[in-house]
Amino acid sequence: MVSKNLKILVIDDDFSMGDACRETLARNGHEVEVTQSGAEGLALFGRWAYDVVLLDLRMPDMDGLSVLHHMREQDPEAVVIIISGHGSIATAVQAMKLGAFDYVAKPFTPAELRQAVAKAGEKRRLERENVYLRSELERRTVSARLIQASESMARVLNTALKVAPTDATVMLTGESGTGKGLLARILHEHSPRQDNPFVPVDCSTLVPTLFESELFGHVKGAFTGAEEDKIGKFELAGGGTLFFDEVGNVSLEMQAKLLKAVEERAICKVGSNRVIRVDARLVAASNQDLGAAVERGVFRKDLFYRLNVVHIHLPPLRERPEDVPLLAEHFLERFRYLNPIRVRGFTPRALESLTRYPWPGNVRELGNAIQRLVVLAARPVIDLADLEAAGTCRLQTGDEAALSLAEVERRHILGTLQRLGGRRSEAARTLGIDRKTLRNKIRKYRLDAEIARLS
Repeated sequence: MVSKNLKILVIDDDFSMGDACRETLARNGHEVEVTQSGAEGLALFGRWAYDVVLLDLRMPDMDGLSVLHHMREQDPEAVVIIISGHGSIATAVQAMKLGAFDYVAKPFTPAELRQAVAKAGEKRRLERENVYLRSELERRTVSARLIQASESMARVLNTALKVAPTDATVMLTGESGTGKGLLARILHEHSPRQDNPFVPVDCSTLVPTLFESELFGHVKGAFTGAEEDKIGKFELAGGGTLFFDEVGNVSLEMQAKLLKAVEERAICKVGSNRVIRVDARLVAASNQDLGAAVERGVFRKDLFYRLNVVHIHLPPLRERPEDVPLLAEHFLERFRYLNPIRVRGFTPRALESLTRYPWPGNVRELGNAIQRLVVLAARPVIDLADLEAAGTCRLQTGDEAALSLAEVERRHILGTLQRLGGRRSEAARTLGIDRKTLRNKIRKYRLDAEIARLS
């Protein structure tokens, strides 16, 4: 059992003992920091995330049990090995009861020290793995992720939970990044169909020539390249939920075929006349105003009415700023393991800045920003300087505070494009929106000329 590259803190008032520990452990590739003071050790522990702490029981300024108590208060998962002398074995056992992981009795050999540290390092590795797995489990448990404190989002969730047990077709609308895909999964997971497949279809990426094949499937030989039968999304979602994301991007020709399948609850595979009955609950989503699209003649009225049986609108994040602190803390907890520094939270100024910012990419952009902040953080508590260093929002002052949200959004989009040299795909990812939304915002704010100068 070998644990490589651990960050280790040694707290021992005996200089020669600390030096010997450093030399022994550094040979195994570990990064070792030594201090002779319990108080200084606590200060270091509060700032940096150490994998293992070696703690002497008897020190002049603070006894080891007191240091251990404060460490466990700061971090209940702290992995502490007690260094005990001949006369302090009973105290070492007491320390184990207080949460120490192990102890080594003086005098100990380098091999004994390495073995104790290896065991502690393995424990730390398993803990981090568990943190990651818990994070992944939480990520998959979607209902817990619709974080909200605002009345508007409480109404959204209440409506979703009311309609979820039914088979009613639901239309979700809202800007990119507001959580339409997440809400679609909540509808599925709170329905009688929850044990059957949830099948998402990203209509914005469907190639028109393969639209029917993707949705309805095809038989072998139906067209060039169809070398075997394929099951389409409608069949894959049998007994479950079929989610049409960005349904407004479907062409008029394909809308007619989709309408037929929705009305008849039946399909034919490409290259076959055999009718296949399908049983899937339908949920659709769009970041466009489909009512206006119907008026413009680019979306079929009959399909719109078929999909819009129950309409749920997700408000943008700028209209529910009270949700930002909760979401920020949620994302911080999710991404905390990415940085060895103990990132514990935000200063009030940083949270105020995050709350004031309009978030054009909504929750998705906020999540990306918090992940970036955690990765780049240089201190345990994220402050304004960290926001600015990470290229995230900053607190508005003076004339800036009086700017309209539209102007703040325009400046942020332009600033992001400038920082990325005009690369639109990268800017869209950074902002948490898709390319089409970014293109529409560039047109809305007439940024083309300024972007052209960046190329």
